[in-house]
Formats: sequence, C-alpha cells, structure tokens
Amino acid sequence: MLGISYVLKNKKLIHFTKKNLPPRTKVSKIKHQKSILVLQIGILIFFGGYFTGLPSSSGENEELLNYVGLFNSEHTVENLRGDSISLSKYWRLSQGSSLSVNILNPVSISNESIETIRESILSKEKINLEDSLLHKGPQNSFSNYYIGWAGALENTPETKIPIPKNFEVLNSQKSNGDIVVILSNIKDRSGNTGYTKTILEGEEIVKAFITIYDVDSLSNTQLGTIMRHEFGHALGLGHSTAPEDLMAPTIDMTYPYISDCNIIAMTDLYNENSDGTTICEK
Repeated sequence: MLGISYVLKNKKLIHFTKKNLPPRTKVSKIKHQKSILVLQIGILIFFGGYFTGLPSSSGENEELLNYVGLFNSEHTVENLRGDSISLSKYWRLSQGSSLSVNILNPVSISNESIETIRESILSKEKINLEDSLLHKGPQNSFSNYYIGWAGALENTPETKIPIPKNFEVLNSQKSNGDIVVILSNIKDRSGNTGYTKTILEGEEIVKAFITIYDVDSLSNTQLGTIMRHEFGHALGLGHSTAPEDLMAPTIDMTYPYISDCNIIAMTDLYNENSDGTTICEK
C-alpha cells in the first residue's frame, strides 16, 4: 500500500503519494553540510594541538615546552678550596727557652679546672681521627690531632725564628709570666667566651693576656677547648676559615683539637711567611 500525505497549501488540501513526494528542502542540506564542517574543524584542532605539544629537536639550545612534567637542572664544577688560617705576630725567643704561663684563679675555680687548663698547654697526648669526620678526606684516611700545644709543637721543623715549644705553667696571684690567664666569673658584654690581648714591641709579642669569661658555667671540656683556642692566639695565630677547625671564630665542640693545619700555620708564622696566611689543602 502506498503511503499517503496531506499538505495544507493555500487553503487547499494537496495529496501526495510516496512517488510524488517533493525533494528534500534546502534547509536540511545546509544543516548536513554544517555538521560535516564542524566535525572536520574538530579533527584539525585535535591533531594540531597534539603535534604542537611535541618537543622540538631542531637544536640543542632550543627550550623544550614542559608538557610532561620536565624539570630544569644546572651543573657547575668548582675546585676544592683549602682552609686558611691568618697569621699574626710571633714571640722571639732563643732556642730552647720557655714561655711562662701564669693562671690567675679565683677561689671558686676547682683544682680539676686548673688541671684541664694545664693539659690544654702541656699535654702530649695524640688522637687519631678519620678525615671524613671533619670533612678533610675520604673514609679510611686518618690524621693526627693533639690535646695540648706542647705535644703539637714538639716535632715541628726548625724555623727562622724558634717556635716556642717549652712552657712553664704557674699558679700565682700576681700578673707575672709571659702569658697571663685570667679566669673570670662575669659574662662578657659582647658575648665572647674568651679573649686574647697581645702586647707588641715592634713586630714581636712581648706579653699576652688571655681572659676566659663565665668560668663557673663551663664544663671542663669546654674550658679546655676555649683555653686551647685562646692559647693559639697567644702564640700568634689568627682565625681559621674552616668552621670545624679549633681556630675558627665560633668553636665547634665536636673535635676541638689542634690539627696539622694549625701546626703548619705555626711553622709558616715563625718562618715569617710574608703573605700572612696559611692555606691547608687537607
């Protein structure tokens, strides 16, 4: 059976059979063409964005677009710098002469504390430490460190001006002695724990005063370390650039002993090193 359609046109009912139906309208054709065009544009946008996001390989210096979470990196190469210790003035003593050190101790200072100070000067005890602990070398390499300055300087080579190696420690209430150690119970207003003042005659040290502040609050380990540091100043050394070195401005209490670098610096000083600085490679 043929399908029948009726269309109202100009108030007349017009009868169409399936054979005589009118062709599709222009509007439907336009809609179909628009749909195809939109689909084509979408495909172009998708693939255009994909290829744009790929990194370029046109040159090594061309910046890559970071679409996949890439991280920037930078690499520099720098040579190791040796630790440096500044050199001050020196004592001019005849070969074999002794420096006298007098400890002025208040009544509150114990005999044990006095002995700790003596050891930091007179001890010849040696400690063998792994270099990696003080960032001076790889594991399984070792260096010697010293508890007292007498032990550290005992085997130093002959120098232009003799290095003081012999020390006589006194315990008197008078300020006699080449080096006078003042133990104080007061706190320094500048926050220093120790202070060394050297008296010069020309280029030579003729007397030195070491003051250690707030002694009652210090342990014997701290007292010995501060004395070891300040005695280095009294012999003529300045400060070290190595934060772990005994002669650093702020003392690291981990391994606060006299190092080979300190001994080398002392040797340079008494050989009148003109640069005023010792640089240690290790």
